[in-house]
Amino acid sequence: MGTVVRLHLLGGFSLESDGTPVQIASPRLQVLLAFLALQRGKPQRRQALAFALWPDSTDAQAQTNLRTLLSRLHTVLPDLYQLLQIDSRSVGWHPDVALELDVASFEDALGGADAAARCGDGDAADVALERAVGIYSGDLLPDCSDEWLATEREHLRLILLGALEQLVATLEQRREYAAAIVHARRLVHLDPLNEAGYLTLMRLYSLVGSRASALRVYHSCASTLQDELGVTPGAALTAAYALLLASETPRQPDGRVEGGSAPARLVGRDREWQRMLGTWQIAASGRPRLLVLSGVAGIGKTRLAQELLNWASRQGILAATAQCYVAEGDLAFAPVTTWLRSAAMRPGLGRLAPEWLGEVARVTPDLMPGRAAVGTRGALTETWQRQRLFDALARAVLPPGRPILLCIDDLQWCSRDTLDWLHFLLRFDAQARLLVVGTVRTDEVAPGHPLAELLNALRQESRLVEVSLDPLTLEETAALAGLVAHHVLDPTEAARLYAETEGNPLFVVETVQAQLVASAARTVRPVGDIPVRSSPVGAMDVPPGVQAVIAWRLGQVTPTARSLLGIAAVIGRSFTVGLLEQVARVQEDALLAALDEIWQRRIVREHGPDAYDFTHDK
Repeated sequence: MGTVVRLHLLGGFSLESDGTPVQIASPRLQVLLAFLALQRGKPQRRQALAFALWPDSTDAQAQTNLRTLLSRLHTVLPDLYQLLQIDSRSVGWHPDVALELDVASFEDALGGADAAARCGDGDAADVALERAVGIYSGDLLPDCSDEWLATEREHLRLILLGALEQLVATLEQRREYAAAIVHARRLVHLDPLNEAGYLTLMRLYSLVGSRASALRVYHSCASTLQDELGVTPGAALTAAYALLLASETPRQPDGRVEGGSAPARLVGRDREWQRMLGTWQIAASGRPRLLVLSGVAGIGKTRLAQELLNWASRQGILAATAQCYVAEGDLAFAPVTTWLRSAAMRPGLGRLAPEWLGEVARVTPDLMPGRAAVGTRGALTETWQRQRLFDALARAVLPPGRPILLCIDDLQWCSRDTLDWLHFLLRFDAQARLLVVGTVRTDEVAPGHPLAELLNALRQESRLVEVSLDPLTLEETAALAGLVAHHVLDPTEAARLYAETEGNPLFVVETVQAQLVASAARTVRPVGDIPVRSSPVGAMDVPPGVQAVIAWRLGQVTPTARSLLGIAAVIGRSFTVGLLEQVARVQEDALLAALDEIWQRRIVREHGPDAYDFTHDK
């Protein structure tokens, strides 16, 4: 086996030969070895090598300098001729030497990241990027001033900046804000005149609730630009600064200020989250959109919408949310009034002219106390009056020049008036920086539902983005359960929990929490001084939260459909129409209508060529 040489050039020079450190203090000797290492794989002609190291000397003098330098190197490295291959024409690394060069490792890691990205393996690409930026411990031989070295140093630094930008963007998309901040700070340190880096760092600090840190980033940027270039920050950074000062620290419903740590981890929704961020970028650029998060109850629609709302609020983006209820389905503009009453949007009503305030007062009279000029409007009896109300409400929720995020939970329970107004809102201003996010229970939207009409219209207008949420995988179920239980589930626990919940996030959380409570009550006698508790996912009883979801879904079907479900449940998970017909003894038309009803509500699904199955074991 040949000699193994480890050579580090990033951040400074160090050399090891077969594990033994070799001290080389001379900068010229370091530069010589660096040049040969960076041109590894091919011997360097003496004349070209001499000219590269002494470009201002004559050819004869440069050649003499090279001979002197090789002689000095031999005194430092007695086994020089085992490491380098030197003859009268060329100098290069000996072919039997295994050269481990940090620059090469950096470039190889970046190449691996690119290859993984092209293959669609994002996780492997991220790991390779992390490895690459970790290898880059500093600039290439920063204490050496050779011209060729400066060019190579700048080339490697630009590659690093690109890798850091890519890594920060990826970590931000995955909501790993704390890790992204570390790399963004490094970006700003390496490229202190690039305003984009400061803007990114400000946004990341805002996302973890640290407004003071975000403000300090702006101050640092402004001072640096003034000192170095004599200029002030550009429009984008100035706008972010103004938004930061105008925004309030997000608070919890009980009044507590949100902490400075990143939000709780969102499991198994990376693809959906990236789609949501992409939709926000489209809407924030001046192309209004409705983003629909659809799925069955408990699948995580509200959690995902809230994540986007938190993400926006932490950056000072104007955001408001509303909840629709089935009992309020006929209450016109209920979510709109909720938005207008929110702390984020209520101050904006002051900019409306009195004639528009009078229209808004039709739905929110409590927001207009003491405004005599507003007046009282009569009933809406004409089409133009309805149009004017729609216009006023649109003006009330769209702040001039600011992006806005509006959320409606359980969009399927909105009144028809609200749905008609939403369609109007999305067409009111073609350049509005508006995104409306609605969560929809797919089992509640039949083909003739008013919401289905709205969605069809928006599809034709290319204003709709639909994200359907699927159950979690086995691995994602185990990860979510581990977060709730505060320990890693063993494979048997995970498989059992997945079989019981089938990856429904609500069922996973409720089941684990119920078992944690039961486990705490079943503490057994301690062994020595260590209390032993039963497994947090032991007996799989149906927790109250899951029972409530199931009871709600079953409570929405007709009596005939409910009867058929009871019979099907006795038969088992899989049943045929013929067997159901024999047992139920109902007319074929009634049977088919009931079967279609429970299929539309996603309580059963097709199973095989001639059977049906329950969508969930519970």
